[in-house]
Amino acid sequence: MKKEHSLMTFRAFSIGFSAAVLALACGSDDSNNDSTKGDGVTVAPPTTGGVVDIAPPEETCDQNPLLAKCAPVTPPGVVTPPAANDDDDLSDEARLAKAAAENVLASNCGQCHGGQLTPQTAQAGMNYINDIDQLVSTGKIIPLNSAGSRIVQRMVNGQMPPISSGLPQVTEADITTVSQYIDNPRFWPEVPATGGNCTDDEQLVDYDQLFQDVNQDLSGEDADDTQFYRYISITNRFTAGVCADALDKDRQGLTKMLNMLSINASIEEPLPVNADETLFRIDLRDFDWDRAISVEGTNFNDVWEAIAANNPYAVEFVGDDADDAKDDTLTAFPIQFADQMMDVAVIGNLYYAIIDVDVAAPLADFIANDLLIDVDQNILDGDSIRAGTTKSRISRQDRLVQRDDIEVRGGALWQSFDFEDDANESIFEDPFGFNAGGTEAIFTLPNGMLGFIIADANDNIVEDSDILLDTNQNNFRAITSVSCSNCHASGFIPVVDEVAEISIRNAREIGLDRDEIEQLEELYITPQAFARQVDEDSKGFYQSALQRANLPTQGGDPVSNVFLRFDADMRLADAAGDLGLLPEDLRDNLQLLDPVVSVLDSGTLDRDDFTAVFVDSLCQLSTPLENQPDVAVCDAAAAALLQ
Repeated sequence: MKKEHSLMTFRAFSIGFSAAVLALACGSDDSNNDSTKGDGVTVAPPTTGGVVDIAPPEETCDQNPLLAKCAPVTPPGVVTPPAANDDDDLSDEARLAKAAAENVLASNCGQCHGGQLTPQTAQAGMNYINDIDQLVSTGKIIPLNSAGSRIVQRMVNGQMPPISSGLPQVTEADITTVSQYIDNPRFWPEVPATGGNCTDDEQLVDYDQLFQDVNQDLSGEDADDTQFYRYISITNRFTAGVCADALDKDRQGLTKMLNMLSINASIEEPLPVNADETLFRIDLRDFDWDRAISVEGTNFNDVWEAIAANNPYAVEFVGDDADDAKDDTLTAFPIQFADQMMDVAVIGNLYYAIIDVDVAAPLADFIANDLLIDVDQNILDGDSIRAGTTKSRISRQDRLVQRDDIEVRGGALWQSFDFEDDANESIFEDPFGFNAGGTEAIFTLPNGMLGFIIADANDNIVEDSDILLDTNQNNFRAITSVSCSNCHASGFIPVVDEVAEISIRNAREIGLDRDEIEQLEELYITPQAFARQVDEDSKGFYQSALQRANLPTQGGDPVSNVFLRFDADMRLADAAGDLGLLPEDLRDNLQLLDPVVSVLDSGTLDRDDFTAVFVDSLCQLSTPLENQPDVAVCDAAAAALLQ
C-alpha cells in the first residue's frame, strides 16, 4: 500500500524511482543505447569473430576481490544474506530496477565477465557480472550498502573495466543506477535493518533522555544564540535497534537535507551533541531558516515552525526538562526527528517555500527576477545551449533540454521542456519556437546544491507532473523534490542531441535560412561539448558542494534513501523507535493501543495507518516519563480517533 501524504492541501504518494527511469525526472534524459557512453560517443570494443580481443593482465585476489575464485569480502558488522531476492517475490518496480542495474553491469563489464562466456573463457572465471543474485551470494554486492560493495567500489575507482582494457570508464549515471538499486530499502525487505558493532544490549533513548541531552548542550550558551538553536535526532533509529555506527546513511541524509533546503551560500554540517552522534544541533541562521515564510497562505515565524506544523510526529511535550528546553529555544518543538522532517520538508509547496520559490508566480518570473536570466536574449546572443531528443523514456513526445548561466550569482539553470501527447508539437519542425506541455527546472542554489521546480503547460509552478513518470506512485506522477533528487544524485545528466543534424538536413523543408542555420549550430552544440558542460556543472557546483558537506559524490541519494525507508511498511522495532520504546516493551503494551497497531506483534503496518494513531499511542505509552505530551494534544488525538 502506498503512503499518502497530507501537506496542507497537497496529497502526494511515497517516492522511489525504478532504476529504469532514475535518470529521467526533472529535465534529465540519458537516451543513449547500451554502447553509447554519457558523452554521446559510441564505443564498441574491438572484436574478432565475436570474441573480445583485449585480454587484460591477470589479477590476484588482493588486487581484485571480485574475481570468481576469491572469498567474499564483507565489511565488519555488515550482515549479508545468503542470496538476493527471488524475482518472483519482487514488485514490478523492483524487477525493473534490478533489470536496469544488471543491464548496466552487462554493458560495461560483460565483455570480460558476461553470462555469454563460460568460466573457462571469462576473465578469472567470473562470468556472472549481470547476475545480481550471484553477485550478492558471493559477497560482491552487499544489499543496502552500495559504498561497501566491491562492484560499486571498482566502478567508482575506475578499475572496472580495467584501464588496460582500453574500454571507457563507467558513467556516473550508470553507477547511480546500480547504487540506487542496492541501496533502496524497498528492494531488500528481508535484509536486517541493524548493523555495525553494537555494544549495548538495550539501546533505549526515551524522550526524558532526549530533553536532558538537549538541556546539557544548551547550558552555558548565550540566550542570544539559544533562541536559534534546534535539535534533530536519529535516536528513533538507534532505539529501534540500528547500531550507532550503522547510521551513516541517516547522518548523510540529514546533512544533505539541511543544505538542499538552505538558501545561504555556505555549506553547513549539523553538530553532534552526544557520544553516539545520534542527536544534532543546528543554528537556524546557518541555513537562513530564521526568516518568516508563508506556505499555502499560512504564515510562519520561521522555517522550523513551518516544518513542525506539517510534521504529524512533531508533538509538544511538557515537564521540567521539556519546559527548560522550550524556554531556551523559544519554540514548542525544540526537537524533531530527521526522517519525520524529511517526509514533509522535501516535497510540495513546503519545499518551494523553504527554498524561497514563490508558487503564486510563473516559473518565468522566478527565472527572470530571482536568477536574473534573460532567456530570450541568451538565445539570440548564443549564450544558451540546447539538446533535443525523440528518445525520452518518460515522454512519448519530443524533449528539449536547455542550459543558461545564472546571472545573480555563479551557477547554472537547466530546463527541460516536455510536450503533451495530443499537441503533436515537434522541435524538429521549429527548433527555435515551441509550446511546451510542461517544464522542469534544475538550478544551483547559492551553496551549490540543486533546487528543483516543476511547471505545467501554462508555466504555473506545481507540486507534481502529469508528464514525468514516477513508477512508485500509484498515479505515476513525479513530485518535487524527491523524484528529482533521487535521479540527480550525482548531478546533471547529458542528452544526445538529434535536432541539429535533422534540422540542418531538412533546412529547406522547414524554412531555415543561412543565418538561422548558423544560429542553430551555435545553440545545439555537439553531444561531446554538451556532455563536457554537464560534467563541468556537476563537478564544479553540485559535487563540490557535496564534498564540502563531507557527502559522497557518487552512488544513491541519501535523502531519497531515508525517505523511502521511512515510508516503507513498518515493523515492531520501527514503531517502537518512533515511540521512544524498546521493541519488547512495545510488544508488551500493544493491548493499550488502538487495535490497528496489534498487527505489529507478528507482521507489518502501513506507515499511514501508524501515523494516524501515533500521537494517541505516544500519549498512552509516555505516562511513566517525567516529560509527557501536552494534555491538550492528547485529548485532541483521542477525540480524533473517536470520529
